[in-house]
Amino acid sequence: MNYEELIETRDVRKTNKLRLPYGYFYKRLIDGKYSNFVEFHDELADNISFNSCITKQCEALAQVKNKHQLRFTPNEGDDGVYAVAVELGNYITVEQLLNDSPSVVAKRDFMDSTISDLVAVTTELHQQGIQYLCFAPSNVLVRKTDNSVRLLLHGSFFLPLKSQEEMFEGVEDYVAPEVMSEGTCDDRSDVYSLGKFIDYLYASSGLPFELKHVIQKATAENPADRYASVEDMYSHLKRSRVIRRTGTLAIAALAVALIVVGMFFEMMPNTEPVEFVKPVEEPVVDDLLDDGFNPLTELGPDADSATIARAIQDYMMNDSDKVDDKKMREFEAKAEQIFRKQYTQAADLILSKIYNNERMNNSEKNFKANSEEVMKELVEKQRELASNSSLSSETTQRIASEIIEQLTEKKKAEMEKKSDTNNLGLKKEE
Repeated sequence: MNYEELIETRDVRKTNKLRLPYGYFYKRLIDGKYSNFVEFHDELADNISFNSCITKQCEALAQVKNKHQLRFTPNEGDDGVYAVAVELGNYITVEQLLNDSPSVVAKRDFMDSTISDLVAVTTELHQQGIQYLCFAPSNVLVRKTDNSVRLLLHGSFFLPLKSQEEMFEGVEDYVAPEVMSEGTCDDRSDVYSLGKFIDYLYASSGLPFELKHVIQKATAENPADRYASVEDMYSHLKRSRVIRRTGTLAIAALAVALIVVGMFFEMMPNTEPVEFVKPVEEPVVDDLLDDGFNPLTELGPDADSATIARAIQDYMMNDSDKVDDKKMREFEAKAEQIFRKQYTQAADLILSKIYNNERMNNSEKNFKANSEEVMKELVEKQRELASNSSLSSETTQRIASEIIEQLTEKKKAEMEKKSDTNNLGLKKEE
């Protein structure tokens, strides 16, 4: 192949294609620049009605200024519109993103930003009488630089087509029943499709229990049984998640606090005999749960930790709506305080294994080997304590790092003071 043929081949080259319900999305190198195209399936491109739908959609979407709506221009051939040229950018489908990088769902704010952005742009489109209709993972695009979602062609413009099966082949499960069977739609059709999309996002980790009833309502077969709008669905989604998280975190934080505090006092020396009281078997009566009730102070000094924990659980489950942000911060602060005490005590014992006269006089090689073992033990202890607390792994890792650094400096200073030297007393390998 000569140089001219190489250039010609390069100019008509097509990169990997992404299959959308209505065509293929790909980049094409033209005159030294890459351009985005969607080339429609032949059976659609040959349809005169489809050509008209594309033209009307292009005119209508020119008025939409939301950044999550991609701009495009129809490309016409001898037989009509065969493709659309899409605005510049690197885009892939959500389906490809999760196939290539499934861990992205665990990134902070990915779920929230994806769902909230889709709700925002869909709400704006609904105000103009436009419905997307198919939030299939192969029909929602994301920008590769930041995974920000983008929408392209909207299904409500294709309702004049005689059959919706050609338009949504392979993604029928993400399209509301009334669209597929009757060729009709309204805003609740997008509620159905977006609900299916959210369920897909949680497929790898499992849909949280508190969100299941929201998705079930959103994806009801009968449009009248769904939420009236995507905003309404999103509002219930957030409310369910917050209430569940608030109640669970509060109960867990208080329960752990009571258990650890009890263990702390049990470890303290006690010269007086302790009278053990059998835990109360009867449930806490309703009149104890009146407004202003504080289970930590009003159950009496004789109540054991099991009774207190059960009373707090009943209180939180029956009155979870009373838990405010201030109270949650108090619970989290208490949980962090207890974790610090526990980990400091454990880390001090573990670090003492290497910061002592016998170990410090070992060779550098042995000291490093022992240090690695100790570090593994410190990490395991942090994970163990974290699993029994209501704190996030990021929080416990940060606290553990601070404590290890403080204890290490303290022990090094103590060793230097004992040996009257500024070094660690390590013997160099010969």
